[in-house]
Amino acid sequence: MKDSSIKSANRVLDVLELLCRRGNAATHTEISFALDIPKSSLTALIRNLLSRHYLTKNPGGMTYTLGPAFFSLAEKGKQVKSILKIASTQVGWLTDKTHEASAFYLYKGGYIERVIGKEANYPLSYRMTSGVKFPLYSAAAGKAVLNALSEDEKKKYFKRAKLEPMTKNTITNEVDLRKSLNAQSKDNIIISNGENSVGVIALAIAILDKEENPLGAISIVIPEARFNHELEQNCRDCLQHAAKKIKHELFL
Repeated sequence: MKDSSIKSANRVLDVLELLCRRGNAATHTEISFALDIPKSSLTALIRNLLSRHYLTKNPGGMTYTLGPAFFSLAEKGKQVKSILKIASTQVGWLTDKTHEASAFYLYKGGYIERVIGKEANYPLSYRMTSGVKFPLYSAAAGKAVLNALSEDEKKKYFKRAKLEPMTKNTITNEVDLRKSLNAQSKDNIIISNGENSVGVIALAIAILDKEENPLGAISIVIPEARFNHELEQNCRDCLQHAAKKIKHELFL
């Protein structure tokens, strides 16, 4: 990264930190003086922060305050810390109720990361290692997140994503993947059948924030040899219940 880019990034952080220290209000002149930033450079920086809603200009005054995007970012940080504790309880409950491996995945842009997992007590089971990352288009948890994205976010994802086969069952084109998601999404439960790992069936449901944007997903993973209609229905019911519990506790 060029020195000028680093300098600009530091100035952005300096402005945000200054407003936090000053009780969240300062004029252009005050910011320029306090941070020793030339007024012309500060004008461009503030214009960008305003356009992205990290700053707000007070009507009728000349002061700037922290904007909704700043507080939304801070709130999402709190949610991630809270959701890990809440989801851990529900992941344990899912495995207790279904006797199958379950996990919680965080949404991290073009992929999901398994951050909590509980294994089933069977000789034949799926190993739930934490820290493993999956693309959105193949794993059930990833597809649940993808299905929950806004149409604009879906378009951005498909524009940049490379849909490469993970197994012979992986859907590798946008049209077929969208059709599959639409057909499955009546109860918000998404299934993958050997699309990410051979011989494994997974069911998942997305966990949403207050604005209905996906934070991640909870999932149950079952060896294909043990999967049947009765078990599927039990997993669907348990996932729905666990998702409601997580959302309720997260936004109390």
